[in-house]
Amino acid sequence: MDTFDMKPEILFVSTYSPRKCGIATFAEDLTNELTHLLKHEFEISICALDKRANTENYAAPVTMVMDGCRLNSCIAGAEAINRNPAIKMVVIEHEFGLFGGNMGEYVLAFLSLLTKPFIIRFHTVLPDPEVERLKLVRSICMLADKVMIMTKHSHHLLTEEYNIPADKLVIIPHGTHFTPAANRVELRNRLHLENKKILTTFGLLSPNKGIETGIRAMVKIAAEFPDAMYLILGTTHPNLLEAEGDTYRESLEQLIRENNLTNNVKLVNDFIPTQQLLNYLSLTDIYLFTSRDRNQAMSGTFMYAMSAGCPIISNSFVLAEEMLDAETGIIIESGDEDALAANAIYLFRNEHVRQEMGKKAFMKTRSTMWSTVARKHAMLFYELIKKQHPTYDNNMAAL
Repeated sequence: MDTFDMKPEILFVSTYSPRKCGIATFAEDLTNELTHLLKHEFEISICALDKRANTENYAAPVTMVMDGCRLNSCIAGAEAINRNPAIKMVVIEHEFGLFGGNMGEYVLAFLSLLTKPFIIRFHTVLPDPEVERLKLVRSICMLADKVMIMTKHSHHLLTEEYNIPADKLVIIPHGTHFTPAANRVELRNRLHLENKKILTTFGLLSPNKGIETGIRAMVKIAAEFPDAMYLILGTTHPNLLEAEGDTYRESLEQLIRENNLTNNVKLVNDFIPTQQLLNYLSLTDIYLFTSRDRNQAMSGTFMYAMSAGCPIISNSFVLAEEMLDAETGIIIESGDEDALAANAIYLFRNEHVRQEMGKKAFMKTRSTMWSTVARKHAMLFYELIKKQHPTYDNNMAAL
């Protein structure tokens, strides 16, 4: 039955809450907005990617679970989707590590068996691809109805280095939240941050995040501003925790003690809920982005900080190069603790410059609000469904 007699369903294949990862948070934020936007026309459901291939740990809108690291689970997942007549479209959130095989090649088994139209979003696009990665990405793009990316840089790489036709690609930016005006005094008192100059980093912790650079920079920052406080928000990455326990966090705690920074650096060992995170960002004077990966295509943490009006000091990476300029942030080389300290001290000494930088960062992200991003997705869904069902009527004009 390939009609719209039943309420049609759009299925997202992604990691999902309560799993702790950036893509799970992204998918939850996006699907929550789409569920509200499309509630009269579509059901939005989730196939959660999880090595524990059962639904016990999930609630609605998760309707099925698939282990992307097991080939037979990928095959069974595709067959189950094909058998469900309500599903009219599939949206896959892609990251190489979410699927098994060489470079995550099991995704091809899943995609090649799907009989439903599907869109895939690349959260990572790497430059200078080796032959195997080139073949994999090109095969994925050939099978997909559309390929979503989030930056102009990723679009350039796919067209120039992977030779993907531009008309197969759609740029939809990473969404951001509205950060309401907060009672900063009340929040600071509640979080015991009265009269502090606050620097913040958040996200799952791993050595690639370069948190050590921020901690070492705090030696000079705290010498100049004893009331400075560096908040490092987030638990250890689950994969790292499984492999070696919490040794990385313990090494950061040791570094803090060795540099006599226990009054100036605070590790908040928690996976921060969105509203609480927005509260922390509303109090942040400077946001530090210290990741060592120059090829990182996207960072939700970076985008959320910009949209909250935080001045950013960031290591050089592709998103920073695309989003920041002299008015919206400061870019430094990876691992340069002296440059990080010098720029933070400059911003603390020059209140007007710091505040203007935050305002410009805020303004630059106004087109990335989740409501706007969801509408762009809805328009794409309607476009593709219309191709499959030319007689299908919808309320596209209302969007």
